[in-house]
This record gives sequence, structure tokens and C-alpha cells, in this order.
Amino acid sequence: MFRWIKKRLVNEAGNVSVIVTMFMIAMLGATALVTDVGSAYMAKNKLLNALDAGALAGIDNIFQGQAAAQSAAISYVNKNGESVDQVVVNTTADTVDLYRTIQIPFAFAKVLGFNSVTYQAHVQASAGTLVSGTGFVPIGVQEQNFVYGQTYTLSDGSGEGVDGNYGFLALGGTGACVFEQNLMYGYNGVLQVGEQVETEPGVMEGPVSTAISYRLNEGEDSTFSTATEDSPRVMLMPVIDSSSEHGRSEVTIVGFAAFYLDGLQGSGGHQEIIGRFMRMVVPGTVGQGMNFGLYSVKLTH
Repeated sequence: MFRWIKKRLVNEAGNVSVIVTMFMIAMLGATALVTDVGSAYMAKNKLLNALDAGALAGIDNIFQGQAAAQSAAISYVNKNGESVDQVVVNTTADTVDLYRTIQIPFAFAKVLGFNSVTYQAHVQASAGTLVSGTGFVPIGVQEQNFVYGQTYTLSDGSGEGVDGNYGFLALGGTGACVFEQNLMYGYNGVLQVGEQVETEPGVMEGPVSTAISYRLNEGEDSTFSTATEDSPRVMLMPVIDSSSEHGRSEVTIVGFAAFYLDGLQGSGGHQEIIGRFMRMVVPGTVGQGMNFGLYSVKLTH
């Protein structure tokens, strides 16, 4: 009897050891797999972040030509510690596509027969019509067919306006102080296509002179060909319908445009703001609407 009990206990102990051993192997294998999958996920995200940066840089330069967009895309991917296999720039569709295939090795999951995983990444940045955004100056340019690089008179001087309006807008409030701040720094509220805004009557001689002088001084190192949207000499403006305004009245925003500030012509109440029409990609919302050379970006993976 005692011999039988002893034999049974020995057998049971052996079975428990096998079960425990198998359980430990399974746990170690699962831990190894989870660790390697986590590392692969981090490597994938790092690559995607780098490709996103490259695609955005490329689309920012797409109006400088295919070579400029491609060079900028590659440069920004490299700055983020990654490389890219192929950059495709389409200046007709205004898209930049980046492709990269990587092998991510496994360190621990090899014991389970998993050596590596292949990840194929594709990121596209596309430029579309800007339909809403921020940072606009309080000048409403009349709807028209703008020509890249051509000089335009952006405001009227005394004697040139219509019923007391000289091209200025009241954004976020009325009065000379609000107008001057918005012209100097850009309006920090959101404007969108289809929105109605009030005009700001009067020639605004002092505010215009102060704000334009500030922008010219702060942006003295920029040029028309190299200026980016954060340059003080780049002014983002609402494009308004061509209906006549009478005193303080409402006009409708039909789109947005960008101009490079050349300065003022004339003096005193007869001064006029002069700028050259630009094409540019800026932060904002992409949508359907009339395009006046101002774009925003959509990223897809």
C-alpha cells in the first residue's frame, strides 16, 4: 500500500513539472512576441512620422517645381532619421507621394520561428483649395483672375473708394485699434468661404502706415521667391464678392489669396497698399470652392 502511494506521488510530481515547464515556455514565447511586435510598432510609427514630415515639406515646395519638392521631401525624411525609396511629385494634381519598404528584425520571437516582419509604407500629401483658416489681414480683395507674380493695388486711397469703403474689413471687432492689430499680426479668428464679414469704412491712414511699416521691417530679409507663409511680408487675404458696399456693410468671402507685400504708394490719405500675387500652401481646411492660389494640405496613408 505505501509503495503504491509513493509511486502515485512521484508520477503526479512529474506531470506537474511538465505542465509548469510547458506553461513557462508559452509565457516566455508570448512575452518575446509581444516585445518584438511592440518594437515593430514603434519602428513603423517612426517611419510614418518621418514620411509625413517629408510629404508636408514636399507639398510646401510644390509650386517651386518638381525638383524643389522632391529635394525638400527627401531632406525632411533624412532629418527625422529615416530614408525614402521613392518620391513621386505630380505638379498637375498637386500631390507628393513617398514610398518606403523596411524589414524589421525580431530579437526574441526567433525562438518561435518569427525572424522579421516586412512593412510597406506609402504617404501622400495633396494640396487642395483652402476654404477656412486663420491669420488673415483685414483687407478684402475683389474677386478676379489673379496672375502669379503680378502687382496689385490691395487698398484704395482717398478719393478712390466706394461710398466710404477703401478695401478694409472689420474682423473680430470694429475701430482703428482692432484694424491696426489685425493688419499688423493677422486676425487670430477663423474665417471660412461663404461667411459674411463687415467692412471697415475710412482710409485708416495711421493704422495702415504703422502696420505696413512693421511688416516691411520685420520681413526685410525675405524675397518674393523665397518667402513662406510665416514671413511678415506675406499677407493672407479674404477674396470677397464684387457687390458694392455702402458705408459699414456686409460682404461675402468667396475664397482666399496670398500677396507679397511690396509696400505703400502715395502718401497721407492717398496711400495705397501694393503687393504681388503668390501661390502658397498654408495650414487650414481643404474643401470645394473657387481657388485663388491659396491651398492647404491633406495627408493620407
